[in-house]
Amino acid sequence: MRRSYASVAALIFGFSFPTHVAAQRPGAITKLPKRTRAKAKTMSVAAKERARSIRRFSRTWGGVRYKWGGNTKRGIDCSGYSRELFRRVFGVELPRTTRTQIKLGMRVPISPQQLGKGFEPGDLFFYVDPAGIPNHVVVYMGNGKFTHSASGRGVVVDGFKALWGRRIVGRRVLIPARGDSSEYLPIPSAPSFVATSVPCPPTIEADPREIRRFSKQPLTRNLISELNRARVREICEWRALSHELQKQRGRIAKSNRKEIGDYVRWLESIDSFRDEAFR
Repeated sequence: MRRSYASVAALIFGFSFPTHVAAQRPGAITKLPKRTRAKAKTMSVAAKERARSIRRFSRTWGGVRYKWGGNTKRGIDCSGYSRELFRRVFGVELPRTTRTQIKLGMRVPISPQQLGKGFEPGDLFFYVDPAGIPNHVVVYMGNGKFTHSASGRGVVVDGFKALWGRRIVGRRVLIPARGDSSEYLPIPSAPSFVATSVPCPPTIEADPREIRRFSKQPLTRNLISELNRARVREICEWRALSHELQKQRGRIAKSNRKEIGDYVRWLESIDSFRDEAFR
């Protein structure tokens, strides 16, 4: 019986090639190749235990509301949550704010084309606005999951969508003292950072009904708030809608693109975490 190169490779190396690769826009996120994903899932014993500990902690805090400056289960913000997690789970004390947390730890390289490669449970990832100011932090749990306290949503667990469409910086503050040890070295000071832009995946598309609606109906901040109350939209969803409205003719579509652009810039800024009024 004749076998294809792909089937022979599968037998020898334990991975398979896709039979069809769809065309993608330049810079679009691609899925990790199966071989890379298998390697990414192979964690040390200590890393697996860190992942389990973070998952347990996130379950006990799940649903706690977001509150700017909050530190308790009555309300907590992103850096308060990461500090509480590291304090209770690992006995490691972090500074209180994202601006000070990002100044600690080893650099975690980020590849938008292989997002997640090299990430370890406990790594911190910071959102950085266009002005270079860190304004949000998420904690990697392992297996492609992140936990954070998100404005408008509270303490949640997200997949890689937590990083899509963002400028991010990675920091590793849990540095084992010996090999597979659960004891950690003092956290070093971090080097200066350059944020990595993670593009939106091509799978995120605007709702055709919203394209038709906002080609004709003015989009105001109050209406944006109403839409988000029905379902909180990610930054990539707003960008997808703006992209589609760019194809539409007329004054209203043009005005709505500007409104969405202003709102996306607000989402990228620290103000969106201070004030949830327009979430």
